[in-house]
Amino acid sequence: MSPPNDIPAGLRRLLDDEGAEVAATRPIDHGTQYDLVRDGETAKLNVYRTGKVSAGGRASRLIEVLEGWRTGEGGVGGRSRKPAAGPRPALDGTPRLGIDEAGKGDFFGPLVVAGVRVTGGEMAAELREIGVRDSKTVGVLGARPMAERILEATGPENVRVVVLGPEEYETRRRAAGNVNDLLGEVDAGIIHELEDEVEVIVVDQYAKSARARLAPAVPPGVRLEVRPRAEDDAAVAAASILARARQLEEVDRLSETVGFRLPLGATHVIDAGRRVVRELGEDGLAKVAKVHFATTKRVIGEDGGTA
Repeated sequence: MSPPNDIPAGLRRLLDDEGAEVAATRPIDHGTQYDLVRDGETAKLNVYRTGKVSAGGRASRLIEVLEGWRTGEGGVGGRSRKPAAGPRPALDGTPRLGIDEAGKGDFFGPLVVAGVRVTGGEMAAELREIGVRDSKTVGVLGARPMAERILEATGPENVRVVVLGPEEYETRRRAAGNVNDLLGEVDAGIIHELEDEVEVIVVDQYAKSARARLAPAVPPGVRLEVRPRAEDDAAVAAASILARARQLEEVDRLSETVGFRLPLGATHVIDAGRRVVRELGEDGLAKVAKVHFATTKRVIGEDGGTA
């Protein structure tokens, strides 16, 4: 059953897009409760006659959809229904390149590194109008539509996104020596591709040694800034959003491969990892997870067998 008409129109369209259906309904005080289902996930949605909604259920993509809409991250057409939270990046017309990554600390999914070249004040102002900021303040539902608008504002010639799936990530990490050396290699490659006409390169600090790793890749006369919380720069904020959006797309794709939703992060992943091993073996886990994480020992057990 498609979502009924008394569910707010923007949320109804979002649920349709996500393939969610209504399995049952029941009256509650001052409203209606809906049992929603999507690919084995379930959630309860309360819709009140005042227009207010609330949601409950186990953590899942379906709950993310409901909570994202409720808190304003996923209104009609993917636009926010209220101003997004989080500090706005500073406007600076100096031509610049910003670099940031996503997925470094997530057990499942790729490492994604993005670079965005901002060619002047007009482009920076447009990025601010879009609302670019640190992707951690945007949320799951807001990242992808915002990434599309960033690409429209900058043009693809000013963007580079590098995606290292779990198997390629492990191969390149071993060859580089560690993940920070790998990030230095990828960042240097992005600098080489997007260095033309920039006067400053801003990189979110992923390690104390990041500046020393990147300095040889920076062209003469270009200033290098490597610092924590660099998402206060418009170019880095835009790169942060693009990296996060692509990471989410890849996790969705890998989830389809294994047949169930892979969680983000590194804390609530053990059960999902064990399910992958049960159904697809340790080779299957290597296709979807960063198996050098200590988490892998908990997933497969110290003796190498399933736990």
